[in-house]
Amino acid sequence: MGSMMIPFIMLLILTIALVLERKYHEDKIVDIYEDKFNQWKKHASVTPKEKKCKKLVGLVFLEDEKLNIEVLDNEVLDRLERKKYNIV
Repeated sequence: MGSMMIPFIMLLILTIALVLERKYHEDKIVDIYEDKFNQWKKHASVTPKEKKCKKLVGLVFLEDEKLNIEVLDNEVLDRLERKKYNIV
């Protein structure tokens, strides 16, 4: 029994050392990727691309050969009066 005790203790010490070394390297890799992720979030949020969306502000009707515009949003009345619009 005494002759097998020394190799068993050496094996136990080696196993503990390898487990601790693996945990150290895993933590180091996780830290590296967390830093890269934080850098990516910082650079990605600097230039957000905003989507331009259309907003319904009025309706155009043809009645008796005449165009009638029914305005739903009164903020655009000024633009209509100044004729600042595009026909598509």
